[in-house]
Amino acid sequence: MTPCSAALLAGGKSVRMGRDKCLLEFDGVPLWRRQYDLLGVVAAEVMIVAPARPAWCPENVRWIADEVIGCGPLGGLSAALSAAAHSRVVALAVDLPQMSEAYLRRLLTLSLDTCGAVPLLDGLFQPLSAVYPKSAVSIVQEHLHRESDKSLQRLVRRLVARGAMRSVPVAEADRPCFRNLNTPTD
Repeated sequence: MTPCSAALLAGGKSVRMGRDKCLLEFDGVPLWRRQYDLLGVVAAEVMIVAPARPAWCPENVRWIADEVIGCGPLGGLSAALSAAAHSRVVALAVDLPQMSEAYLRRLLTLSLDTCGAVPLLDGLFQPLSAVYPKSAVSIVQEHLHRESDKSLQRLVRRLVARGAMRSVPVAEADRPCFRNLNTPTD
């Protein structure tokens, strides 16, 4: 277990799915439990981040409210960085059921206490499966509170430009880790 924090970002509205993605089962396990358990293997601290405490969230699990509700995952990321006990935070979306322990560990080895690691796939950052330095919290909060564009792509470009994150190209063999579930067809 790495001395880092982890945030399971579970506050999406699941509009395209038509029901709460967190409760969808993958290999017989609800997505939230699958991701929470995965994060528990790689991080010393795991938080579930959502606008309100989900009904499915056990009482003994640490829940953190989005810093600003209605801003997508940016509000959750900001809250997680603020609440983290460690210098690095692994952020993971609930709807990436094929993410692996090996991949997350690789990202952690490529990150430092002051410089995170974000996967780059087909020219796009994958900010919902990345390692962020807690020290970037001020940049994230500034983006959350001052920018009209709450895009995580724009935020990560800014973090990379400032040396707070480095991009990590996704190898062909790791592509399945990034297959997310958005619609019932997926």
